Amino acid sequence: MDMPDHGGHGGHGGHGDAPPMCAMNMALNWSTDNVCVLFDFWRVTSTLSLVLTCAAVFALGYGYELSRARVRAWELADAGLARADTPLVGGGRRRRWTRSVLYAALVGYSYALMLIFMTYNGFLMLAVVAGAAVGHYAFSTDAAGNVRGANCH
Repeated sequence: MDMPDHGGHGGHGGHGDAPPMCAMNMALNWSTDNVCVLFDFWRVTSTLSLVLTCAAVFALGYGYELSRARVRAWELADAGLARADTPLVGGGRRRRWTRSVLYAALVGYSYALMLIFMTYNGFLMLAVVAGAAVGHYAFSTDAAGNVRGANCH
């Protein structure tokens, strides 16, 4: 049985006007050609976009460490306030919800960094690690002088 001719693409038009697909690598690479970072619109397509993307990813890694330090400082300060309240007082439940929301935000943040790392692009991987390292250096010690370890979240 003969199939009807649909003009080559079944009426869907040519694909010449579509943006190129994001590069999807499953091995370490140093590509600078069409690397998508988290979103389809955030692409590395040139040396300038690579440098700007690496700077942004560095800032995200640094910002994650800053966020963790701020949340930890809030938790330590809140722990002193929580001792003054009983669990039945309204503030106790609000504190637990606040802690849960902050924890969820940090988990989401860390997973976004993990997804950037999982592009397997060496430049982006180094930017994540460098940002986290500088952020750890700047913010790892709490008020009591304790250094916290690294983990995904």
